[in-house]
Amino acid sequence: MPEDRTDSNEPPTGGALFAPTQWSVVLGARSDSATRGPALERLCSTYWLPVYGYLRRRGHSGTDSEDLTQGFFAYLLASDFLERPDAAKGRFRGYLIGALKHFLSGHFERQSAQKRGGGVQFIDWSGIDAEREFGSLGSTQLDPSEAYDSSWALVVFANALRRLGEEQAAAGKTPLFAKLKRYLSSPAGAGDYDRSARELGLSRSHVAVSVHRLNTRYRELILLEIGSTVQDPQDVQDEVRHLLQALAR
Repeated sequence: MPEDRTDSNEPPTGGALFAPTQWSVVLGARSDSATRGPALERLCSTYWLPVYGYLRRRGHSGTDSEDLTQGFFAYLLASDFLERPDAAKGRFRGYLIGALKHFLSGHFERQSAQKRGGGVQFIDWSGIDAEREFGSLGSTQLDPSEAYDSSWALVVFANALRRLGEEQAAAGKTPLFAKLKRYLSSPAGAGDYDRSARELGLSRSHVAVSVHRLNTRYRELILLEIGSTVQDPQDVQDEVRHLLQALAR
């Protein structure tokens, strides 16, 4: 049986936390729209769901929330909001909700042309079931701001899990990952590893080692995901704690 190795081209710490499209690049290119625009667009397109969920919990319909989300992102790219000092103390999550509240406070004075982003199609809604994604966010008891943070955390973990699945597929380990990924969200119970080993035709120890490696890489990818939304690497652990607290509400 060949040794099961976790394949990765990305280290988990240091400079790897900061890819070319991260939040620090956006803040460092405030006066360079050519550099700032693509970086900000990628971050917004990744984190559209917390914005949409916030709007839905504010009482907007699904259709209006799509329009408002589209218009909000167009507003971010076109406005001078990013030029203001101390952009949420270096956290994209905080910046985005502050900018959204500012956008909404003046929205109804701008009316539908700006609401729809002036024809800019920032997100292709035809390829997204926004209401299904919104329904996956869970509890409706949270207020919009609390729900925003908890949905942000869910998107972070979902993105990390998706990247882990892509890595495993590239390594030819999709069947193994499909069987073992459940252990990334809940601990194994008595006999679980034995059952998985029989289903996969592997030894119990092989399953245990594989789960350990998957969990390790999953944590690394979560840190990478969070690292792309903060300006300072020192903020990553604080952001992890905040998001875990948001999920515990």
